[in-house]
Amino acid sequence: MLFVDYMWQLGPGYIIPDPELDTDKLGWKEGDFFKVAVGNDGKKYLIKVDKLQEFILKGVDQNDTRS
Repeated sequence: MLFVDYMWQLGPGYIIPDPELDTDKLGWKEGDFFKVAVGNDGKKYLIKVDKLQEFILKGVDQNDTRS
């Protein structure tokens, strides 16, 4: 899928997609969790994290007692 003439707002802690991008059509919902991954081709991807992995990762962050 090629998106042309979309304006995205990017910052160190956020990405705001163009209002014309139908994220509902993509199946994105409020609270979805994404991670950055690097493919075999060297490109960076945003990968949607499944709910179980999200739960585990949140639990690790909350229970991490290392200083």
